Amino acid sequence: MRGGTLEDSVTCLVRGAASRYPRGYLWLIPVWFAVLAGAFMLVSYRLSGKLPLWLGLTEIGGLAIAALTLCCVLSTVRRHAFRADSHGIWLGVRTSRKRPKLRQVHISWPEVAQLRMVTRRYGLLLEITLSPAARIVHRPSLARQAMVLFGALIMPFAFGRGRPALTAPADDPPRYLIKICDTTPIELRTALAALKPQTLQLRQLPKKGALRFTVPAPRKAPSRRPTPAGR
Repeated sequence: MRGGTLEDSVTCLVRGAASRYPRGYLWLIPVWFAVLAGAFMLVSYRLSGKLPLWLGLTEIGGLAIAALTLCCVLSTVRRHAFRADSHGIWLGVRTSRKRPKLRQVHISWPEVAQLRMVTRRYGLLLEITLSPAARIVHRPSLARQAMVLFGALIMPFAFGRGRPALTAPADDPPRYLIKICDTTPIELRTALAALKPQTLQLRQLPKKGALRFTVPAPRKAPSRRPTPAGR
């Protein structure tokens, strides 16, 4: 976490690939390596007519290790994708590229309904719940998301990556979940105390399961008995 008095802002490292890649992008990695393994076996069989067992196991094992390594690197990579100041919170990585849009999203303090966090081994998990008056950047539909992933699968360098998953909130209720690294809940609470409104509290929960949202049962209006005449 970095903080400065000149800019009155706090910047934190965010863990994972959500700050740069769309939702479900990591699932493309084993598919790419499976295609490479199939292409290797087909070419080797066509050239020699027979693929030795030791060679096939070695090559496929090497590709599996490479795919696992790449998935671990992307799932644990850290980027400065969380920034807060007196105007609100910025999510996403700063870039000069114009496409795709919404690489960053700004959430003003009046649009935040509540802040909750829970301690994790890498730092903390921060939940930002939006108020009903917030401008919500909805997630792409399943059809559009499937189209983006399919295009990235067949043209990984030409099609693009699509909207980062970090910039679109989850639904019901609209909220963001940010994996903040190298920062404790006490440090984040202290850093945000001078930036957020005093009425907005930052609560610390005992475990991750407490972040699950439960809809309270609607209250029934009290029944009123008819008043007898003359009373």
